[in-house]
Amino acid sequence: MPSAIPALSFIKNPASLPDAPIYAVYGGEDYLRRRALAALIEILRTKRKLEIKRVRELEAASALLDDLRSPSMFGGGFAIVLANAREGNRQEPSTRFKEEFAAYIEKPSKRHVLVFEGVTWQRNLTVPKRVEEHFPTIVAEELKPWDARGWNELAAMQAREIGVELDPAAMAALRDTVGGNLATAQRELEKLALIAQDGRIRAEDIARSCGYEGVDVTFPLCDAILSGDSNAALQYAAKLAGKAEIGSVLSFLALVRLQVVALGRASLAMKAGDDAGQAAMKAAPRLRDNLRPGLIRTAKAIGRDDVARAVEVLIKADEDMKSSAPDPGALLVGVVARLCDILRQGEPGALARR
Repeated sequence: MPSAIPALSFIKNPASLPDAPIYAVYGGEDYLRRRALAALIEILRTKRKLEIKRVRELEAASALLDDLRSPSMFGGGFAIVLANAREGNRQEPSTRFKEEFAAYIEKPSKRHVLVFEGVTWQRNLTVPKRVEEHFPTIVAEELKPWDARGWNELAAMQAREIGVELDPAAMAALRDTVGGNLATAQRELEKLALIAQDGRIRAEDIARSCGYEGVDVTFPLCDAILSGDSNAALQYAAKLAGKAEIGSVLSFLALVRLQVVALGRASLAMKAGDDAGQAAMKAAPRLRDNLRPGLIRTAKAIGRDDVARAVEVLIKADEDMKSSAPDPGALLVGVVARLCDILRQGEPGALARR
């Protein structure tokens, strides 16, 4: 059985892919899968001189497979790229037309090519299993949250294609800003390229020009609480509450508790005479540069008692989540409002009354 080729390895060296009558490109990392598919299509078009035909909806497999089996009247071959995706209760083509595709896999065309774009690709089912047993496949696996090296490599490749460079600090800032989303990183890099000086993007460019994206706003919510932006904190809390579950809220409570304690350390350090910038850096080293002044203002405004009250709110919320089963979203918004009030972000009591 041929081993699936990692998408990144294929993108680096697409010419190494052997000629075959059938291919599949699949995997959970959408951006990487689309990039690999685009590279495969380019190889089929330029190296093998095939006409590319896209099929996004398949009502019946017989006509498509008859086309593949038929010889070309004028000698030119073609490649059919079939979107293999499940939509609602409707199964993907490789499952709906299992018998027809299984028969074709046994005796594929010698001239034409079939490419499965595996948006849905259950490897234990008949057609995916047989394709992987006999033909080259490319897998775009989701990047693990701790795989900074793999993400950095892909982001650096994106930057080179756009014509810019990222220094290490900018790379880390971009990853934090987009939450590891490669498609969002591509869009942000295209915008940053317009303002890059000498083709270089720096961390301060990202802090100044990029906002948080994506569904998970846990980290920007923590940043908003620490930096004193109560309006943003409540907006992020409302967005997060819509999909809040017990596990996600417990994780948030633990994270923001660590952040509040760090804020307290910065406050004590400044009151002891430490430089504000150094105290803030030690307390929250990953806070984006454009948010650091807000953290310093908050740290200066609070005292030991405020930090103790904020931690007490978080501990009580944690206990409530584990014992009394409240509504996770409502608890989350209430905690954020109380934290903003305790940390004196705006008029005392104003947020709690909203």
